[in-house]
Amino acid sequence: MKVFIEKDSDKDVYDGILDKVDDWKKHADWADVIVFDDIGFGDIAESLRASGKMVIGGSRYADKLEEDREFGQNEMQKAGMSVLSHWDFADFDSAISFIKSNPGRYVFKPSGNTPSGQKGILFLGQEEDGKDLIEILEQNKKAWARKIKKFQLQKMAEGVEVAVGAFFNGEDFTA
Repeated sequence: MKVFIEKDSDKDVYDGILDKVDDWKKHADWADVIVFDDIGFGDIAESLRASGKMVIGGSRYADKLEEDREFGQNEMQKAGMSVLSHWDFADFDSAISFIKSNPGRYVFKPSGNTPSGQKGILFLGQEEDGKDLIEILEQNKKAWARKIKKFQLQKMAEGVEVAVGAFFNGEDFTA
């Protein structure tokens, strides 16, 4: 098994466990199965599938679910899932006006495949009137507007975020 790790900050993952390569494409013919565990590889994954390769993960649809928050929310609703109230914006002044007219706690979430420096931008409002989020948006709107073209404000919900994952060994799901 060979692994390619793109991000410099993650290069130490699997140290001493898996054989690492600097260019996964050079090993595509060698591989029986290619696994993509992140977004942004949908076109490549679908091209590999079309050429007959076995691929796990990655698709244009999965990329769109993750990169286009409005689309993802609509798909979840179509599947019968409950989603929090949310509003989509293409400019920061409209969002600021919205919060001023509709005071409350919101979560700021960029949409799209934002540059790596913006990937971690997520703000969970703490003040019931939304003034903390207004302040963050006011202070950062010029810099963020160059990189974040669409974003979503989602009604804040108290709770614990959970995720579920499973691994398949070819015959059974394993823990």
